[in-house]
Amino acid sequence: MIQSMTGYGKTLVQLPSKKITVEIKSLNSKNLDLNTRVPSAYREKELLMRDRLAKSLVRGKVDFNLFVEITGEATTSQLNEAVVKQHMHELRKVVEGDDLELLKMAVRMQYAMKTEREEIDESEFKIILDAIDEALININIYRSDEGKVLENDFLHRSEKIASLLEAVVEIDPQRMENVKERLH
Repeated sequence: MIQSMTGYGKTLVQLPSKKITVEIKSLNSKNLDLNTRVPSAYREKELLMRDRLAKSLVRGKVDFNLFVEITGEATTSQLNEAVVKQHMHELRKVVEGDDLELLKMAVRMQYAMKTEREEIDESEFKIILDAIDEALININIYRSDEGKVLENDFLHRSEKIASLLEAVVEIDPQRMENVKERLH
């Protein structure tokens, strides 16, 4: 069966505190050209995800996106109080203003927020791998459907060429003999 290289697959998974979106797009390409975009917390697992994609897709220019959106109260960002106080102290040297205005400026400055590196939960990663598998199923269904359309188009065009060839023979039955004679 003909399978197109053009396709799209998407899977959404809602966890108690996170929304995970897996998106795979592919276009025509002679070889596998795989581009991945994953959150930094999942970089250590990127090779495993790439291998899984490569085994299923084989060819095409493939864009893989993994989006993890925190929807619950679990957040890893906190105000870095020591840095904010230092920024406010430095700002007082430059400008005069009340503490509220200085605080507004200080929290916008670099390193005012600190983010703790989140370790990957293996059960959560298993859910992500299952979502990747589901998106791969979706994209392969899309590619197969597209392949059926291409196959029907090829068959229709080849039938059209065959019928036109028969019409040429009917219009000019001596054509083949005339061409052979000229070639001699």
